[in-house]
Amino acid sequence: MSGLKQLRTRMNTVSSTMKITTAMKMISVSKLRKSHDALYKAYPYADEINRMVRRLVRAASYRQEKMLEENTGQILPLPSLLTGRGEEKNFLIIAVMSDEGLCGQFNQTIIAKVEHVIEYLKGDGKKVSLLCFGRRGGEILKRKHPDIKIHITSRRTERTFFEEAERLTYMLIDSYSSHIFEACLVVYSEFETAAIQKTKIEQLVPIQTFNHQNKWQFLIDTKDPIYIKRDILGEKKVSLQKTSLFTAIAGQNIRSPLGAIDAENLLKESTRPADSYDYDPSESEILEDVLPLYIQSYIYKILLETLASESAFRMLAMDNASRNAGEMMMNLKKKYHRKRQELVTRDLIDVVSGSSN
Repeated sequence: MSGLKQLRTRMNTVSSTMKITTAMKMISVSKLRKSHDALYKAYPYADEINRMVRRLVRAASYRQEKMLEENTGQILPLPSLLTGRGEEKNFLIIAVMSDEGLCGQFNQTIIAKVEHVIEYLKGDGKKVSLLCFGRRGGEILKRKHPDIKIHITSRRTERTFFEEAERLTYMLIDSYSSHIFEACLVVYSEFETAAIQKTKIEQLVPIQTFNHQNKWQFLIDTKDPIYIKRDILGEKKVSLQKTSLFTAIAGQNIRSPLGAIDAENLLKESTRPADSYDYDPSESEILEDVLPLYIQSYIYKILLETLASESAFRMLAMDNASRNAGEMMMNLKKKYHRKRQELVTRDLIDVVSGSSN
């Protein structure tokens, strides 16, 4: 009977694990609903501050054009957060990941992209440092790259995501003002639906909101099968339109097309006329105050995107774990009944043999 006892113990263990994974799946569903709702509500603020920055830069560009026409020789001092400092030798990579595990390939997908960026920048002769928001992924990167300066920070539960975005913004601007880096990239997971999340690489400093194309897109376009869109079970390719679970279409066009101003040539003639009123103080002075708020809203959106993606990854991971536990329970039950039947049959044979003797 020892075999039956071992099988019963395994069945109880699998059953307990299945209860835990099912409960975690339901919790992830609840968190996904809340995080998606928060993300949906954050888009209007992020979109409006984006519009404000665009209008200010367009007005500054128009005023510079007038100065050039008048041959004054005066150049408007636009903030370095917008224009950069020229040559970019030191790069800071912000990797937004999770503090916890049991979320499938969520951290590993971002880590793979971060390593891809590190390899490219080092090959181009750049110096790289890392800021990892998320302790679990940060510790993995620290073990893999002991030669790189890596700072790990995690979310403080007593703070809201907006407060965390404010904290990260101050850290970022303070480091940039101290000339620790000249350019900053952020790697995170963009939430589209519960089944589709995309790993994104975007430049945060100098601000690239005026570029219609992501200059780092070539690092995202890869044939790696991790980045193929799959269905909710991760088994086959699907298109966005075929995904019905938690379809999120809000804010897909957050970069409002208000003008084709190139970040690398801000003083060239714009395609849309400037506002018909003057700013006091000047556009440059207002931008000095507004750009930190823009970066804060940008980071806030990224944190919410990451939270929604993490919840979606964990929901799918726990769903797969529950399915696997269910299949294992079925196999163990079959094995248990088969073993039990063998023992019963053997006992009957012994009884019949004894009675015939």
